[in-house]
Amino acid sequence: MEGSDRAFRQLVHDTLAFAARIQEVRSRLGALIGLSGAQYTILVAIAHLQDREAGVGVNLLAEHLHLSGAFVTIEVNKLVAADLVSKEVNPEDRRRVLLTITPKANQLLDDLTAVQRPANDTLFDCLSGEEFHSLRSIVSRLVTTGDRTLKLLDYLAPDGTLANPVVPARE
Repeated sequence: MEGSDRAFRQLVHDTLAFAARIQEVRSRLGALIGLSGAQYTILVAIAHLQDREAGVGVNLLAEHLHLSGAFVTIEVNKLVAADLVSKEVNPEDRRRVLLTITPKANQLLDDLTAVQRPANDTLFDCLSGEEFHSLRSIVSRLVTTGDRTLKLLDYLAPDGTLANPVVPARE
């Protein structure tokens, strides 16, 4: 903007700072029920998706959370071992599993609501309802362009290094 990338840099720094705070909120909420932040996120996602989808499999869950299937499988197995998630064979495709939260997990999530709801409300209380919906749409689109950018970087620097590194001029 106006020959400067200052506004862009500030947006990136603010976005990183907000992302770090969301990660910390997620980690703290998870810790309250004995889970890592990632496990907490996966458990909540299963709970929400099982109410909307005919069956929640690892692939759907990974896609929904923008995570790798391998990572989701590892974390789901930990949740199964903790008796928080149950796995059943998918009757339509016996090679796949369907995931649901257990009554134990449901109780933990219900108990957590007393802290989770005010935390989430506070996290976004500076936004109106309309601004929140706009932000949701924008961030969803940014995830897609972020994925495209990573592919572009793979193309432009396939071995992860610059062929002829140039030190940029400073403002």
